[in-house]
Amino acid sequence: MNKKPFFSEEEMKDKKNKSQERKPLFALALSLFLTGLGQVYNGKPRKGILLFSISIVFTFVLFQLSVVGPDNMLIFFLLLSLIASLGIYIWAAVDAWKQAKRIGKNYTLKFYNKLYVYLLLVIVLNLFYSGRIISLQKMYFFALPYRMSTGSMIPNILPGDFVMADGRIDHSAKNHGLQRGELVVFKFPKNRKIHFVKRVIGIPGDKIELKGLELYVNGEKRTGKEVTYSEGTRDGNINKGTVAFSEESDSGTYVVFYIEGTAREDLNVTVPEGYCFVLGDNRDNSADSRHWGMVPLNDVVARAKQVYFSVNPKGGIRWGRIGKLL
Repeated sequence: MNKKPFFSEEEMKDKKNKSQERKPLFALALSLFLTGLGQVYNGKPRKGILLFSISIVFTFVLFQLSVVGPDNMLIFFLLLSLIASLGIYIWAAVDAWKQAKRIGKNYTLKFYNKLYVYLLLVIVLNLFYSGRIISLQKMYFFALPYRMSTGSMIPNILPGDFVMADGRIDHSAKNHGLQRGELVVFKFPKNRKIHFVKRVIGIPGDKIELKGLELYVNGEKRTGKEVTYSEGTRDGNINKGTVAFSEESDSGTYVVFYIEGTAREDLNVTVPEGYCFVLGDNRDNSADSRHWGMVPLNDVVARAKQVYFSVNPKGGIRWGRIGKLL
């Protein structure tokens, strides 16, 4: 007696078309392209979305905490954020590979198991993550990363330095809580879409005088003795004829550069209410308040805190600058 098959030939063919083996290496590759995508490939979309969300939210919180705590802990939280991000990334990839291995051929294709769906997710979510869809400046909240591309702040910030800034500016406080000598990030008065970093020299009401190489604030000389400074020499950041001087401020002592033989005009200005006067530390190679005027306090967006990474434009990582407090 012939037994009737449980599935008809057409049903068996349809079932075969809807089934496909999960390949571990392909699941691993998808996960490496985008955290959580390997889980989507394996039929676990909720797990994939959860892993992707955790990889962003958890590392983002640690990233924000970097500027909330003490300055000397900033680099620790940044490293912790990097380690957490890398750890989640690796764990998700390994999990996708193991999961696909367990499933093997016993997998029924879902409507989202299409190559074009994977590509679309990679493109859209990477655009989101890179800030092309939502501005990263709006997402960072407290911690604001910047990359220095000019030499106007040499010797304290070099071209190729990646600087972390604290966006917690108290706009309700007197003079926004700024102190003379602080390094601040602000909207460039000539193009407010561009952010500059300079040093605050004067706050509202201050009288600023520049006489040759000497700086006076409210009649008090702030320029100190000539000092020896060699950092950046091998990078070619220190020009021939450069001289370094210490300079005093409310927030401490720092070093500024001048180039011997440069013609300079004396300056005598009073900072009006609602503005601050800023200068670059590389005095003879900086466009600042001497050239385009005062900066509105409301346009100050952050305080530069620390160099968290540094790359020599001529090649190589400047390991010794990582963690340098500003």
